[in-house]
Amino acid sequence: MSQKEKVSQTIARELLNLIKTGELPPGSKLPTEMQLSSQFGVSRMPIREALSMLRAAGVIYSRQGGGSYVEESTNSTRLHQIRVENDDIENIKYLFEMRKILEPEAAYLAALRRTSKQIENMKKIVKSMENESIEKASSAREEDIAFHRAIIEATQNPIMIQTQVNLASLYEKTLQITLRPNMELEIKRKAVYKEHLDILLAIEAEEPDLAKLLSQIHLRNAEEKLSLFLKDY
Repeated sequence: MSQKEKVSQTIARELLNLIKTGELPPGSKLPTEMQLSSQFGVSRMPIREALSMLRAAGVIYSRQGGGSYVEESTNSTRLHQIRVENDDIENIKYLFEMRKILEPEAAYLAALRRTSKQIENMKKIVKSMENESIEKASSAREEDIAFHRAIIEATQNPIMIQTQVNLASLYEKTLQITLRPNMELEIKRKAVYKEHLDILLAIEAEEPDLAKLLSQIHLRNAEEKLSLFLKDY
């Protein structure tokens, strides 16, 4: 991880701690980027990255032309529960490295090779995800896992498929962490659902480059959520 990433992660955690302790209560406005830059003695770039992590985790939100605010539904108990054990950190970091190599390319190949039956299966999974995530307000973790498995299977590549099988248990553990902040925030659940739907539509339309790009964006957003809650290493 680069030095810039470490700085932004530290800032994000310090801001998170202010929210946990009530110094930045729900609904309150955060200092401006310029004020935060002065407070932490850094440029605005790591400040923006830190705020991006907090937004991805559902801790803050932005108002057009009005800065960043602490989510009204944020509570300290929920935030304290979103942790990653030290023993898991390295494996999860390595998993994301692998996912960023494997999944965008899998989405690319799936757009070229998927069958009509596989597309129908993906549609059923995404519909179930919509029902679980938006209507029932759950994390839709099982549907999330099934969707990414379906993309890998649509590559028709037996080595990719076996690799995904080997990663399944660690992948599920990571999802338990990255999806947890979405539980109380409908806007975040809708955003994750939309990311999956967009990937599906690109694969269905046989647009491999678009499918690959959307997969990269999806993984970047998931990694931002996770990085906020990793302890320093």
